[in-house]
Amino acid sequence: MEADETRQPFNTEAYAAAALAQGKTLDTVQSELSKRLQQTQRTLFSLINQRYEDFLGLSTSLTGIDTTIDELRAPLTTVKHEIHEVSNELQTKLEYMDSRLAYRAQLREKKQVLRLFLDLEQLLNRVGVVLKEAEAAKDLEHVTCLERAAVDVSQIRYFARKGSEYPYVVAAQQRIQHIEESLLTALEQSLRPALEKFLEQCTTQNDMDPQARQTAGTEETVHLIAQTLRAYSTVEETERAEDIMRTALVRPTVSHVLGTQSGRGMGLEPEKFASMLRSVLQFAKSTCVPLVKSIESHLAGSNGSTGDKLAVRVVWRELSSCIMEHLPLVFVPGMPERFHKNYREACVFVSEFSHMFSLGNDSLMVDPVYVEFSRKWQLSAYFSIQKKHVIAVLEDFERGKPLDAARGSESNGTRPSTPAPKLQVEQDVLQIKHREGLLTEHAARAVWAIQQCWTSNVYLEALAAKFWQLTMQILLWYQQTASQCVQQLIQSNASKSSVQALESHELDELLHHMHDMFAMREVAMEQTRAICRVVPGTDNGTCGISAGLESAVGQALAPLDDTSNKAADHISSTITAPSTTTLASHLRRTTSQFRHTNRPPPSTPSPYISSLFAYLESTESKITHDQATSERIKHMLRSRVATRVSQEFARVCADALATISKTEASLLRLRKSRGSNVRVDVGDVVVPSGADLRGKVPEADNDKIRRQIWLDVDQVARIVRGYGVETDPEFARFVDLIQPFGI
Repeated sequence: MEADETRQPFNTEAYAAAALAQGKTLDTVQSELSKRLQQTQRTLFSLINQRYEDFLGLSTSLTGIDTTIDELRAPLTTVKHEIHEVSNELQTKLEYMDSRLAYRAQLREKKQVLRLFLDLEQLLNRVGVVLKEAEAAKDLEHVTCLERAAVDVSQIRYFARKGSEYPYVVAAQQRIQHIEESLLTALEQSLRPALEKFLEQCTTQNDMDPQARQTAGTEETVHLIAQTLRAYSTVEETERAEDIMRTALVRPTVSHVLGTQSGRGMGLEPEKFASMLRSVLQFAKSTCVPLVKSIESHLAGSNGSTGDKLAVRVVWRELSSCIMEHLPLVFVPGMPERFHKNYREACVFVSEFSHMFSLGNDSLMVDPVYVEFSRKWQLSAYFSIQKKHVIAVLEDFERGKPLDAARGSESNGTRPSTPAPKLQVEQDVLQIKHREGLLTEHAARAVWAIQQCWTSNVYLEALAAKFWQLTMQILLWYQQTASQCVQQLIQSNASKSSVQALESHELDELLHHMHDMFAMREVAMEQTRAICRVVPGTDNGTCGISAGLESAVGQALAPLDDTSNKAADHISSTITAPSTTTLASHLRRTTSQFRHTNRPPPSTPSPYISSLFAYLESTESKITHDQATSERIKHMLRSRVATRVSQEFARVCADALATISKTEASLLRLRKSRGSNVRVDVGDVVVPSGADLRGKVPEADNDKIRRQIWLDVDQVARIVRGYGVETDPEFARFVDLIQPFGI
């Protein structure tokens, strides 16, 4: 066990940490280390004794090792030198092989350059010969030679780009340029006459159908044009060919049609503009469509301008460019009515053009010339004019100005700048008032303004979003204007006496505004549905756009609810003021009728009860509009009047009954001794404890008064129920409270 411990390595730090943890002193540690040293020495001596021969062999086994090392050093050195010599030789051979390979690559590259020079020279010589052959050939043979030359020129351009840094190619650039110019000139001289010939053939045979026109000689011309375009495409000069086609084929006829109009389109009549566009479309249909279709069939599968590209980049670009060049002022909305019609004619022109050439959805829309043509129309200026006119009609009326201020005038004073003159606006507003059943000028003009935005001679599809924003502004204007008018009428009527307020025109105007605020919601919603039928993509219940527009209109008119409530509150307050202020005097008269008069007990309500709602009935007689709106207004007034009258009547009756009870309590206290107390709580004040007149004939004066009050309260409740509304909650509780006074 001790031998095993001595074979383990001794860790000083671990031993010190263990001794410290065990709390050993230095003397103890020294004693333990001494014992361990002695043990280790004994183990070493024992090991040497056991293997003494091995111990002696440690020194004898190394005898002669130096001699062996000296004997091996010389051969190893020789091998080392030989390896270095072989390595150097191989490195030299590798460097030599690399140099030879590099030289070979240079030769190959120079050979390729030389081949390029030879091919380029051969092509230059061959294309020159082909061009000379083309000069001697005619018609299709001539174009065939030019097409061969175009193929060679395309290869020449490739070789020229590839060897552009070599002096030989640089020197040949002038020659190459001359050949390219000669080819392009020859192609133009072939394409332009062919186009002119085709145009002449179509013009002279305009009355013939397309089949007969082709059999009359146009097929050969179309084939010639198609081959020429193929040659242009081969040398990547399609834009040059398209420009030639625009100037030679399209421009002459279109310029002749559009150039007859003087004034550069200023004040151009829509009928004249439409006639011009129809003439242009007729030319495109009779001349351009057959040519494009024929070329498309000849160039099927080529990289040239075929199909949609040819129709857009040649025909459309020249048509629209000529319109913008010859009629630049037709895009200016100086006369909005004519601008509107001319723009719609232009939209029809674009649609028919796309249909004529069977263009895809994006073929025309992404064309930069189409984008420029669309932007040329000053739609924002047109909308600003219409908006200014609509707003001026509304605001000038609000300020009490005549509509002449909204008409504007031109510098020559001969034509208006807005579509609707004063007399027409007045007539339209009057018709709207009668048709929609409106009573206020504000509502009628708001409806006129909305309809003006979406009428067929004002609305443009491209401005749908802006006209909708204007519609929302008009609704906001009406909402704010109605609120201001109602507030002013309330303030004006509040300063008058109760009788004057009932007979004032302010009260009638408030009723009119209430009617129109309700009617305006229906009219606005109906107009919104009409708008959805006008704007494409919105008249679809599944898309939710229509519901969204109606929701926006509802939110815009939502503040009218508060305005209607304010008007109804004021009217109901005005109606109830004369009746409620005399309730106390009526109750005093009722008390005096039965006190000390020996009158028989009452059996019918007081006569004044029927007059409590007389002003409401007289006010309702003024509400003679459409039944639905009238009933809604009447219900609002009845509800408020019933609440006010019943609340005040309950309060006055409670005070009267309380006074009667207090009087009885005072008399009772006088009759009794001074030491007794008669306590009357709140309930007992109105209805004394034990009081119950049901099924009895009241004999006492106070009981007769209580019965009369019950009859009056019951009659008020009956009248209110007859109106189909609810009384004030306090009144209902009061009715339950005084039930003991009933029959």
